Amino acid sequence: MDIQTKQNYAGYLLVHFIGEQPDGEQVYFSYSEDGRYFKDLNAGGPVLRWEKGEQGARDPFIVRSPKEGKFYLIATDLRIASGKGWDTAVNAGSRDMIVWESEDLVNWSEPWPVTIGIEGAGCVWAPEAVYDEAADEFLVFWASATQEPQESERKHKIYAARTRNFREFTEPKKYIERDNHIIDTTIIAHDGKYYRYSKDETTKNIRVEQGSSLDKDAFSYVDAPVLEAIMGVEGPEIFKLNGREEWCLIVDRYAEGKGYLPLMTTDLGSGEFRILGEEEFDLGRNKKRHGGVLPITAEECSRLLAAFGDGHQVLPGQFADPDLAKFGDRYYLYPTTDGFEGWAGTQFHVFSSADLKVWQDEGVILDLATDDVPWAVSSAWAPAIAARNGRYFYYFCGKKPDGESAIGVAVSEAPAGPFRAQPEPLITMGQLKRLGIAMGQAIDPSVYMEEDGTPYLLFGNSHAAIVQLGDDMITVIEDTMKNLEGLHDFREGVTVLKRDGLYHFTWSCDDTGSENYHVNYGTSEQLYGPVTFRYTVLSKNTDKEMFGTAHHSIMHDPDTGQYWIAYHRFVTPLSRFSGYKGYHRETCIDPLQFGEDGLMQTVKL
Repeated sequence: MDIQTKQNYAGYLLVHFIGEQPDGEQVYFSYSEDGRYFKDLNAGGPVLRWEKGEQGARDPFIVRSPKEGKFYLIATDLRIASGKGWDTAVNAGSRDMIVWESEDLVNWSEPWPVTIGIEGAGCVWAPEAVYDEAADEFLVFWASATQEPQESERKHKIYAARTRNFREFTEPKKYIERDNHIIDTTIIAHDGKYYRYSKDETTKNIRVEQGSSLDKDAFSYVDAPVLEAIMGVEGPEIFKLNGREEWCLIVDRYAEGKGYLPLMTTDLGSGEFRILGEEEFDLGRNKKRHGGVLPITAEECSRLLAAFGDGHQVLPGQFADPDLAKFGDRYYLYPTTDGFEGWAGTQFHVFSSADLKVWQDEGVILDLATDDVPWAVSSAWAPAIAARNGRYFYYFCGKKPDGESAIGVAVSEAPAGPFRAQPEPLITMGQLKRLGIAMGQAIDPSVYMEEDGTPYLLFGNSHAAIVQLGDDMITVIEDTMKNLEGLHDFREGVTVLKRDGLYHFTWSCDDTGSENYHVNYGTSEQLYGPVTFRYTVLSKNTDKEMFGTAHHSIMHDPDTGQYWIAYHRFVTPLSRFSGYKGYHRETCIDPLQFGEDGLMQTVKL
């Protein structure tokens, strides 16, 4: 069985090196959510270093150990930038393979060398591993240049050994040999078969083979005309795309100096591949050289972003309009599930964290496509959470069958649910018209608790409004509903907090599909205003390609006194979606500060 079918993967980790420049021959990480658009981790710098032996780690490859819950990363012990040259590497290079071990992809062991190359061989090139389920061990394979008694010169062949712990190996044996050199082999398992891709110097291209087992004689040639027509490439790597029967093969265009080129197939045995156009992928700013791709879970994605991300994005995947809260000693995020044309998503998730960095998906708490919400059918937008008297109240947007937006409320005994929605919406456009409240759409709730415990709901699109909630938190006191004045350039998403006797209002401006979507700030001495506009507190950072930074919430951590702002931005890399980017957003969190003048400071992105 293909190991990948046993896991619910949500993203990809690409390990690689970047070239022969200083620090280029170390291990770099890049992250993707769709397998075609990657972003460099660790600010584009190396994550792992090898400073012994040849003092460089090239051709890194990463593999998951299905039974141990560990990861092994292996690499070539080589640094061409040291000046020894390729001939020295081929003829007298290190016979060591470098190994790292990790249980979480973030914390890695000290690397250790394993002398795996055969006596008299040159460098151990591009080691890789594939798990043999039948034998419950890994087959590790690599290329080395050797000269046998019957040969007139050295020739690269593929050698292999077996291991269960990457410390103890069987004796290496010759695994693949061709008339000319053969290097850079990768293997993937699927549906009881193994597929092998190798750089063959006899044909000067990548060749495909299929085998019923990992035995060296079990493989036969597969005709792959599109792939075989690509010359000047090496370092093939293939991985399955998550959630569908499709695979991506990447090949390193070393001859052109362009880095990886992806090809797609829906049938490994057919040999049929489609080359992606340059606009269909983005491998990040660093040029990617020979590496390996590992499908990873949502939890693993979250850990990588927390440890090596840009310091802003916290949730992997497409989520927007985040409401951030702390209950007890745990943090919770309640976002809109994004990525649907017309914002047509129906599900609400909740995420929890112990540290505001690594987030766990607690699951779907409401689905408007089911009977969860009797009055709503679609457009699950912009939720907000509040706690009172040991119960949790979840305010959310949805569209009624007539297409009109409304705000509903659901109740739970726990912050992660299960939530039970009230049978009728809390705020409707008909109600607002009856009360004479100016409003574009009844959307975007936020909750404010006055110091005496009185609850209020703020909401609105095109015009902002405020209303006192009933003691039950599931009704409104209609005669307290008013429009808020003074919110300069208001579009939606108004919030308020009170600090040192002053009310601090923030709201989103422009359109969520605009790169200039931003957050304005104002103050008032009264909860009902009028509000005095101050300035913009959150806006795009062009240098960091952070655009559409708004629709936010602000949380005050009572245990630390720190304020935090959660918001969304366009999905990065920006090249991933060429259409309306306002449908494709990701969630970020940053610290929020107040100055000596008592006013909110601009968020520095």
